[in-house]
Amino acid sequence: MKRRYNGGVTYAQFLLVFLLLPIVALVVFLRGHLHRFHFVAAGLVCLLAFVYTTPWDNYAAYKRLWTFDPKFVLGPPFWFGYLPLEEYLFYFGEAIFVCLVLVALARVPALAPPAGEK
Repeated sequence: MKRRYNGGVTYAQFLLVFLLLPIVALVVFLRGHLHRFHFVAAGLVCLLAFVYTTPWDNYAAYKRLWTFDPKFVLGPPFWFGYLPLEEYLFYFGEAIFVCLVLVALARVPALAPPAGEK
């Protein structure tokens, strides 16, 4: 008798709910307030997150400090190394989310520096 898996959240579903939806909500909220330099800065943060995180994350997966159950990821390790595609998407999604949160927080008057200070 073949066992069927009937539960759990995949990594892709996690990314959809906890990163993609909040990113979309923030983009809608910040409509008209995002400028080219925000996109350039977010791109640089994504690059930094990728370059900084990929080596040690792959090393940890190689040493089996953590693993990715094939039932919860889209496929075998992607691109290079020992990580699934979703892990790389997490780097970029998290970096974009943090950048958008910072832009949103900069619009809160109570968080602005007092007049005359920079």
